[in-house]
Amino acid sequence: MNSRRLLALVLLLTLSAPALAHKLKVFATVEAQQVQGYAFFVGGGRARGTSWTALADDQPIASGETDNEGRYAFLLETPPQVALVVRVDTQEGHTASITLDAARFGGIKSATPALTTAAVKNAATAVAAERLTTTEIAAIEAAVQRQVTPLLERIEKLDARLRATDILSGLFLIIGLAGLWFGWRGRRP
Repeated sequence: MNSRRLLALVLLLTLSAPALAHKLKVFATVEAQQVQGYAFFVGGGRARGTSWTALADDQPIASGETDNEGRYAFLLETPPQVALVVRVDTQEGHTASITLDAARFGGIKSATPALTTAAVKNAATAVAAERLTTTEIAAIEAAVQRQVTPLLERIEKLDARLRATDILSGLFLIIGLAGLWFGWRGRRP
């Protein structure tokens, strides 16, 4: 009878593992004041027709539903001075969010320390930096964003995927715990 309980426990734990395949993740990019991205499930597939909300200081500033590809997009009138949170909720128990720092919008300066005037003058790039106009800097930032976006998507997908080693580790943990339980059970008088 005890082995049946153990078997039931192992089956229950094994069958609950696919729940990780439905973990919801949110991806977002920022270009000027436009935010766009998508929601996807770790096991594959996009969150289609789900509600999303953009929040600044816990106050909604934009909302809507994802399209057929799980995408969302919105435009901000002014750069936010606080972090922006995009939250996606499937209304089926799956909720995910992403936080976008205000520095990504160019609204406030980054926390990185500024170079001193002497250091800038000594740098080889100082001459080129002095000649760039605001329009040219914006064009460079847009080009970098276009190049970085696919890399960020790939990192997010790799970070979120369920790995075979994770599944095997879980199974071996269960087998190890069962072995300990049987060993303890066999030594009892």
